[in-house]
Amino acid sequence: MSEEVQVRRARRSDLPAIAALVRRATHSRIQMDEDEVMEWLFSKGLLVAFQGDSLAGVAAWQAENLVSVTDVFHVSPARLRAKIGRRLLETIEAEANILMCEANVVVLPVWTSQAVRTFFRGQGYEPQELKDLHRIWREVLGEFATGESDLMVKRLREKMVMVPV
Repeated sequence: MSEEVQVRRARRSDLPAIAALVRRATHSRIQMDEDEVMEWLFSKGLLVAFQGDSLAGVAAWQAENLVSVTDVFHVSPARLRAKIGRRLLETIEAEANILMCEANVVVLPVWTSQAVRTFFRGQGYEPQELKDLHRIWREVLGEFATGESDLMVKRLREKMVMVPV
């Protein structure tokens, strides 16, 4: 029986489960504690995805200067990536569109698996180098994109917004 996926904003009561999911999804490469997850809760749009009663995905994003940056994205178990991941991205992209964002940029650790990268490509994301992006996007991404990360970009608008909104 296929259970429906529910995506919602994270709550404080979700913090222990989010920390455990990140550890599980990254095979303990990222060791999160509840204080670090709380920082995400207060500084970003933190989304959780449930299949039935089980937490299966988490994503954190923020918008600045018409660019949405998703720098947290984890799904576990991996077999649910297509279903859970797609719903998380749809939610982020819909909210980013409301904010008139031109693109959503996913920041991935360099050690991200090929399967995850393939998933993002299937959702319309393309690998990009920071140096090849528009100057304003580079400024926004400067604090997120380190030598330890790769970027996947999906344009949400054909034309850049050239006047204040």
